[in-house]
Amino acid sequence: MSQESTNILKDAKMGGSENMREFDYVIVGGGLAGGNAAISIRENDTTGSICIITDENHIPYDRVPLSKNYLLGKMKREVLYVKKSDFYATQKIETITDTRVTGLDPKNHVVRISNETDIHYKKLLLATGGQARRLSIPGSELDDVFYLRTVDDAEKIEAAMQRSKSAIVIGGGFIGCELASTFTKKGINTTIIEAGPKILGRAFDSDTASWIESYFERRGVRIMTKTTPVELQDNNGKVTGVKLQSGEVVPADFVVIGIGINPNVELAKEAGLQVDNGIIVNEYMRTSNPDIYAVSDVARFYSPVFGRHMRLEHYDLAVKQGRLAGENMTGKTKPFEDLPYFFSFMFDIRIEAYGDLSKYDTVITRGNPTGNGNFTKFYLDDGTVNAVIMVTRKENVEDIKQLIRLRKKIDDPASLGDESTKIEAMIT
Repeated sequence: MSQESTNILKDAKMGGSENMREFDYVIVGGGLAGGNAAISIRENDTTGSICIITDENHIPYDRVPLSKNYLLGKMKREVLYVKKSDFYATQKIETITDTRVTGLDPKNHVVRISNETDIHYKKLLLATGGQARRLSIPGSELDDVFYLRTVDDAEKIEAAMQRSKSAIVIGGGFIGCELASTFTKKGINTTIIEAGPKILGRAFDSDTASWIESYFERRGVRIMTKTTPVELQDNNGKVTGVKLQSGEVVPADFVVIGIGINPNVELAKEAGLQVDNGIIVNEYMRTSNPDIYAVSDVARFYSPVFGRHMRLEHYDLAVKQGRLAGENMTGKTKPFEDLPYFFSFMFDIRIEAYGDLSKYDTVITRGNPTGNGNFTKFYLDDGTVNAVIMVTRKENVEDIKQLIRLRKKIDDPASLGDESTKIEAMIT
């Protein structure tokens, strides 16, 4: 535990109300969302007391580069941090690191932390993120079997990379594909094992997923889809390979499992907050309790643009929702009206996506996929554009965002694929 955390805890009486530590604002979670919320609170309330509690031994940092530039050695640890440590001292934002929140009492506005200290709040933000889903097969607890969720996880993987020639990534989603790209760039022979029919098949349409899969194979990654691992094999407790349902054993010096996350909703559920695939919040990021807010991976938020709740795990949402929640905790009532947005880098591919990719019946392609991309996809539901992705290609982003926001039915959807047709002509 940091010295700063120790000083804070000395002032609190464990388990009692006398000398209870009190703050105007308490933030549970030390990621992008929690860090940006604290910054936003201080910008809007220059005197209110703020406390960040995180179970990691780090001040708030960005997890997004961990699978890419950080593992590639292009980014130092200090660059990950939302702000340097002296910022929190200067801004009078207290941080309690390496400490788990064990209970929440909304009636009395109390958060209890792992040493049985009670912390009183006026406004509370849950930015608790998620935990990596675990693979429950024999051998999944062997040495050199990893999950990537924290900077400490990344540093363990980086150490394994230094001593390895081959790797297996179980899971063909974004984390899995980004890791496979990173390992291959570092000269490690890499195999992706994916239970579904295609890598990134849950994220994109079949044609886009197939194109990405072919691109990965051209770059030297072995792709095994419709494949289920049944056992991780070992030699003296260290993983040596993955046994598949077919009986085949794929050898590897280390294995990384990336099969998604489960949102950390336990605190909210036990406290009686409304929970359904995340903590339910309205467009102001407020939960079913008016003094408690939730954001980012853990929040199932209402989108006024699409008129429904959704839960997404994107960098952009963490930053913007964190900042918005911080503002609203100080007394503002600003709705979250931004379009969902995410990006991903894999080899020489840059993918940018706007909107909601979960609901579509038609996909229109603009451009001819060649090399490392150079195409745009429009995802429509009943003639209305719900989402747009750009694969190593530039479009007028403001026009794209406006096209999605209008919720306008396109009379001739096929015209979206005609490069001579300007997108701006469809929003006038």
